[in-house]
Amino acid sequence: METSRVLHARDLQHQESVASARPTDLGEAYDAFAAPLYRYLLTFLGSREDAEDALQETFLGLARAGVTTVRDLQPYLFQAARRQAIAVMRRRRRRDQETEAAALVSWIDTETCPQEHRALAIDIDRAVRALPPDQREVVSLHLSQGFTFREIAAMCGVSQNTATSRYRLALAKLREALKGEAS
Repeated sequence: METSRVLHARDLQHQESVASARPTDLGEAYDAFAAPLYRYLLTFLGSREDAEDALQETFLGLARAGVTTVRDLQPYLFQAARRQAIAVMRRRRRRDQETEAAALVSWIDTETCPQEHRALAIDIDRAVRALPPDQREVVSLHLSQGFTFREIAAMCGVSQNTATSRYRLALAKLREALKGEAS
């Protein structure tokens, strides 16, 4: 209880000092707002590393905008920090989805594959998993499910040319990966 009152009192003193003396350069702005922004981001994100990254991006944005061009610095920084926290959460979600997709069960059944082809099947599976998600999706839909590029385009919400291009790019990457495996 006592520490929360002390922290609250410090925050009030900080807000009063900020209101009375507006920072005129990036260093002053950092000194004035970094601690409360960091606490906010840490609460929002739950990770020190992510909070530090978001804080750094927030101040990089301020450096680009220029401290003197921002009218209300405190609200601007908290809004910018919030946007950075949301961006971090989106990156986390995307990274988790990609990791999850890569960990999925193989689409090549290496167990039923003849012994003499099993090593190649494992290499192909590894190469397919290494593809970017959009290319991996097209390869899987076309080769293992037999969909046409028109059908794939409709399912993925892209043009038929984009679906075909993703497939061609994937095949080139697979050839290159498997060429390296054969050496």
